[in-house]
Amino acid sequence: MPFSLLISDLDGTILETEDYHRRAYNLLFKKLDISVVWTKQDYIDRLGVMGGSKLREVFSWMNLPETQYFKVRNDLYQQKTNLYVELITTDLNHGNLSLRPGIRRLFGEVKDAGIPIAIGSACEKAAAKDVLRAAFGDDLTESFAAICAGEDVSRKKPDPSIYLLAAEHVGVPPSECVVIEDTGHGMRAALGAGMKCLVTPSEYALDHDFSKATCERISLDDPSPLGLSDLKLMLENH
Repeated sequence: MPFSLLISDLDGTILETEDYHRRAYNLLFKKLDISVVWTKQDYIDRLGVMGGSKLREVFSWMNLPETQYFKVRNDLYQQKTNLYVELITTDLNHGNLSLRPGIRRLFGEVKDAGIPIAIGSACEKAAAKDVLRAAFGDDLTESFAAICAGEDVSRKKPDPSIYLLAAEHVGVPPSECVVIEDTGHGMRAALGAGMKCLVTPSEYALDHDFSKATCERISLDDPSPLGLSDLKLMLENH
């Protein structure tokens, strides 16, 4: 089976960013004068819940009429997303946040081989592009064959829609795709799309069940550098 497309998740996979979401929510709570602070465990407990459901919880604390929910939710989501992007881009620009080990190297190998790379993220597209530009620069970000984001699909991971859409955009069959993921629900989305899934667990997903992953690694550089030939073998041997 030829290797025709690499698709990568963003949060937790390219960058260890899950805690930035937690921090952004806490900044939002402070702006709203809500006396709630989510700890790491609080956020881990909510990690499998998409943003809309987390914001439903926040809305329930605001003592507002239900008729305002959708308007308030959209406003809260935008505020939280802006805070998240600001936190990440500031830390990237000041050297306080780096790409996860091996990501730049592997993306370079795949790109040099002429194989397209796509992004499949639950993040808002504008925010995803801002984070990718801060992480990789404009040239590599603009070279991605597709950037599929939260607003592009109605069903979120573990539903496979985002990965099927990425393959469709690039025009390759799912069976020729390898996905890099960091969570259990992301892995299930990739496998449900009929793709191979390489997992490098993020700090918030260390206790997820990855027994069905095509390959699980601590990182792309640990225990040894994983390269283009390894991705090809995943499609040949499974």
